[in-house]
Amino acid sequence: MEFALRKPVIIAIIVAAVSIATLLVVNHTNLIVDRRPPQTPPGTTFNAVNSAGAVATPSQPESPIKPTPPGPTPVQPASPSK
Repeated sequence: MEFALRKPVIIAIIVAAVSIATLLVVNHTNLIVDRRPPQTPPGTTFNAVNSAGAVATPSQPESPIKPTPPGPTPVQPASPSK
């Protein structure tokens, strides 16, 4: 009976060790990825502001594709009230 219990325990320990090692490697490589925003080209307003000593936070450019709002389009009233 001793031999029958020893083999599954050894297999479970090996699987656990490989799993933990894999998790640590994957988690560590995700920390290495550079998540900073890309640098702006020289001559932009952002660089001019930073070189002047001010702090500017870059904003996302407006999307060239604008979705149409749901529902009917508004119309002008027949007789505007004054």
